[in-house]
Amino acid sequence: MTTVLIASLPEEVRNLLPWAAHLAASRESDLTVLLLQRKTGATRLVDVADEPQADDSELVTQARLTIQQLSAISATETSQPDLTSSVENAEGGTTALPGDLPVRLRQIIGEHWTSGLVSKVDEMNPALIIVPAPTISRDQTANEDWQTRLLAAVDCDAFLMRDDATGVEQHIRVAVFVTDGADNEAALDYAVQLVDHLGGGGTATAVYVEPNISDFAESVGRRQLDNTLNRLLRRTEREVFRRRVIVAGSTTEAFRDLKADDFDLLLMGTRDLRRMRRFLQASPVSSGQQGAVIPAVAVVKRGESLGSRLKNKAARRLRSIVPQLSREERVELVSRVQDSSKWDFDFVFLISLATLIACLGLAENSGAVIVGAMLVAPLMTPIAGVGLGVAHANAHLTKVAFRTAMRGFVTAVVIGVLFGLCVQGCAKLGWLAPLHGISEASPLRLFPDEMESRTQPQFYDLLIALASGAAAAYAMGRHNLFSALPGVAIAAALVPPIATSGIALSHGEFTKGCGALLLFLTNMVTIILGTSLVFRAVGVRSQKEGPNAARWPRHVLLLLVLLSLLITITIESGHRVG
Repeated sequence: MTTVLIASLPEEVRNLLPWAAHLAASRESDLTVLLLQRKTGATRLVDVADEPQADDSELVTQARLTIQQLSAISATETSQPDLTSSVENAEGGTTALPGDLPVRLRQIIGEHWTSGLVSKVDEMNPALIIVPAPTISRDQTANEDWQTRLLAAVDCDAFLMRDDATGVEQHIRVAVFVTDGADNEAALDYAVQLVDHLGGGGTATAVYVEPNISDFAESVGRRQLDNTLNRLLRRTEREVFRRRVIVAGSTTEAFRDLKADDFDLLLMGTRDLRRMRRFLQASPVSSGQQGAVIPAVAVVKRGESLGSRLKNKAARRLRSIVPQLSREERVELVSRVQDSSKWDFDFVFLISLATLIACLGLAENSGAVIVGAMLVAPLMTPIAGVGLGVAHANAHLTKVAFRTAMRGFVTAVVIGVLFGLCVQGCAKLGWLAPLHGISEASPLRLFPDEMESRTQPQFYDLLIALASGAAAAYAMGRHNLFSALPGVAIAAALVPPIATSGIALSHGEFTKGCGALLLFLTNMVTIILGTSLVFRAVGVRSQKEGPNAARWPRHVLLLLVLLSLLITITIESGHRVG
């Protein structure tokens, strides 16, 4: 089991290496100090001892010096012979720290080391990584720094940590912030491990922040804190913690209530990267009261389960294979689809003409005319817009596109019904031949073949629509693939089934009309499902992750899968009955 401290600046090594040593020792693991350095050439992971001229680096020099200082302090403060320390020799390699903690110096070197950082860290298979907190501004968005990108990708436990002070403390006072919605168990577990490791040299305090909503807010907060500790910890572990309730409106206000030198480490657990950043932004900084000792601040992110790790690795593998849309391409895609999914005159005019053309093609039994209707119809864009909205967790786009698709559907049905009624009226006057006839082999009325084929959906139609949706989503985000969209529109065949249903209903053929509607529903459901999955695969996904991520897209996807299964069962049952 390995604990890895990752650093790119000398001060990060100087300030965080003592904490990394304590954390590694508390977990009975070895410690690897991974130094990040930009150099010409491909990104590579090397041992410091094997890298020529590594000693010339200021970062490596600081790492060696900090290890020596830590070892010297530990050797001075203990008289036990089994805790003696040896300083790393000139050739590099393993250094023994207090408790025989082995330390290894390694480097990731390359001109573009940030792009290969995740894969190189994965190669080390760490149980815990300790990452220095980036300099965070309130205007900065998530994932603009390598630290948060790394934490979002790794599967192991992770500390995002900041310490503006230097020095090694043998007596560590840890404050664990227990809050609703946080991963309190992870933070409490690490605090217990640190205190147990230090024996009598450490104390832990569970801090609960209760909103100031009544005169007895502090009593309510104390009860909430006790309930949380009782639920998450064993009795012996609960006894480690002191209790403290702070009545405040936010974590920022709670920090103001703490004296800067009350604790050495302020700790919170969460898997939400945005919450990590907010906690670090609110915490005390070195620009505070002159002479005050600023505590270290850390956020712990628990590693994922085996299922989650496999899912994340599969997702990373998929992203490495499938070309991802850039931010500019994603912005342009969402803007273009949202604009094209509006219910306006252009959409109404085109859906009306497309339905009329489809009705005429069905009446003439002309496949070429029906194909022309497919090319004119604008219905594919709002349906794909629903899939894009689900993938992006964009509720506004989803609602706008779905409303437009439904209005377009109703418009096409009405035009189909009116066309069928007009044909019937003209047939009675002798101006046109009726659309249906009686077969000699069957007493049933039969429509032209192009209509009949759309009244009995097949399982293959579901697969065709799913593939069409996937192709549409992939082509819509890339300008060089726009030429594929007309072919997708032909394959999807959205308007002809609606026109067929309208004509059939106008003739009183409700069974055939419902069959055509089922074909359209099949196409619509599977196109939304296919577009949503492919949009996510090419990089269109919500920025919110973890507990605060919107849950409705997952519910919509589950509903689409269930509808697809239900449609499949309905189609197969209809064929067996027929």
